[in-house]
Amino acid sequence: MSLFLLPRDKLPEIIAKLSENSTVYYPVLEENKAHLTVYGAKKPFHPNFQKIRAAQNIKHLLFPSRDIVAQFPRDRELRPKNQVLLGVKACDLRGIEVYDRVFLNSDPIDQFYQIRRDNTLIISADCPEPEESCFCNLVGIKPYAESVADANISAVKAGYLLESRSPKGVKFIEVIAGLVEKAGEKEENEREETRRQAVKNLARINDRPLPTDLPQRVEKTGSQAIREARNECVECFSCLHACPTCYCFLLNDYQNTVGVERARIWDACYYAAYARVGGGANPRGKFDKRFWNRFQCKFNYFMQHEKIYACSGCGRCWLGCSARIDIRKILGKA
Repeated sequence: MSLFLLPRDKLPEIIAKLSENSTVYYPVLEENKAHLTVYGAKKPFHPNFQKIRAAQNIKHLLFPSRDIVAQFPRDRELRPKNQVLLGVKACDLRGIEVYDRVFLNSDPIDQFYQIRRDNTLIISADCPEPEESCFCNLVGIKPYAESVADANISAVKAGYLLESRSPKGVKFIEVIAGLVEKAGEKEENEREETRRQAVKNLARINDRPLPTDLPQRVEKTGSQAIREARNECVECFSCLHACPTCYCFLLNDYQNTVGVERARIWDACYYAAYARVGGGANPRGKFDKRFWNRFQCKFNYFMQHEKIYACSGCGRCWLGCSARIDIRKILGKA
């Protein structure tokens, strides 16, 4: 794909244009952390592309924690909402890739996910400053987009390098063609050097790769090792709620003032009732089994079926954990 150079002072003009027909989400710096915010014409626009992924993950925007999927007696009307996700990091792109495989690559296709996905423009951003919580390199991800994104933005001294990565991204760059110019070799080399340094820093942070036979090791992990791994867990569920790749859900019916609505809500394998079936039987009644189900799902089952780990290496699970359980240490002992 061709590289284009966008002057830094032209980005607000582009985002303002996009916001005319879409809700634009982008990262800003607050207390030295990136946080998602919504673009507004009347507030300052100061995006931050240097920091790692935002504290909030973007799965809420494609797979909400509570989603009304049907209403009775009158069914819900699907109303597509255009949105732009600006500055998405590669680790969060892995979450979207997992959802694409789960919700779109099977029969029937999930129409609620599909309509949000079709109406979303994803503009990723390079991740030049990995932090100690990051381990995307251990699960096969680079600190820059290689798939999923429609376009990518990379900060350089002269402005931003823009690259289209899908037909939707090509169309986006065609629309703003008057504001960009062909990028030169100098800017491209600058981007590549920044990427090399990010890869190098990740290798320093995570100097031990995961075992090549990790799925088999996870499958065979014994009860004592599982007990030791979960010993400090206080069942706060932060790791699962913050995870950009978890996709389990329940369907529940609720009565409202005019009838009944059916809601899809997130489920989590650490919940006591996660695997309970009719009659009360529960094959994962003990927490040890539910705790290890997370590892089986992400590092064994998904790899078997999809050939990628259902883990993004974003580090939210470690940072949010009340007991500071580091998934890397557990996997290293598997």
